[in-house]
Amino acid sequence: MLSFTHSLSLISRCTRMARGAALRAHGVCGGQVPYLLRLGREPGLTQEELSRALCLNKSSVARQVASLERSGLVRREPDPSDRRQQRVYLTERALSLLPEVRRVVSEWNAYLLAELGEEERQHLQEVMERLSERARRRIEQEVGWTE
Repeated sequence: MLSFTHSLSLISRCTRMARGAALRAHGVCGGQVPYLLRLGREPGLTQEELSRALCLNKSSVARQVASLERSGLVRREPDPSDRRQQRVYLTERALSLLPEVRRVVSEWNAYLLAELGEEERQHLQEVMERLSERARRRIEQEVGWTE
C-alpha cells in the first residue's frame, strides 16, 4: 500500500501529465495550468504573490513566468506604485484559452472522483481542504512568509 504522501504525489504527477496531453495542441503544458488559473482569477499578481499563492519556490515561479511570457501567454508590467515590482497578466491569447483549460481541469476532476459517492466526495473535499491549509501554514512558518 502506498503512503498517503506518495499517493498525493502520484495523483499530482498524473494530473500534470493529463493536463499537458489535453492542452498540448494549444501550446500549454500541465505545469502551466495553475498559473493560468490563478492569474485568470487574480490578474496582476507579482511573482512573489504567485509564489505564495501556489506554494512554489520563487525561482521556479520566475522560470515558469518567463516561459509563459515567451509562449505569449502572460505579460509583465511594472507596478505603478513600486517600479521594482512586476505585475503579471494573462494575454488575450491566454484569456481565450481559459475556458478550455477549465474544461480540462473539470473533466480530470470528474474522472478521478467518478467512483466515489456524493457523501465520499464531500468528505474527501473537506479533509483535503483541512490538510491543504495545515500544510500551507507549516510552509509559511518555515519559509517566513507573512500575510
